[in-house]
Amino acid sequence: MKIIDVRTKEEYDGGHIKDAELFDIMDMMYGKFPEFSKDEEILLYCESGSRATIAKSMMEQNGFTNIKNGGGIGDMISCGYKC
Repeated sequence: MKIIDVRTKEEYDGGHIKDAELFDIMDMMYGKFPEFSKDEEILLYCESGSRATIAKSMMEQNGFTNIKNGGGIGDMISCGYKC
């Protein structure tokens, strides 16, 4: 499973989930998406969950089929993910 942080680089640099890859949601807004298999399991998160919800929708509209919304970084930590 890939873990994607859809926050800004500045937010990511301030602390992120271990092994998460940065992919700013603004890139998705401009039509650029991660270069992963469309059926690969991907878990998205942001600061509060709002951007992850939007990113999930955009990725699904672009053919990704196995996207999960992890919510905010606090939610991820509560679920046992480490920074």
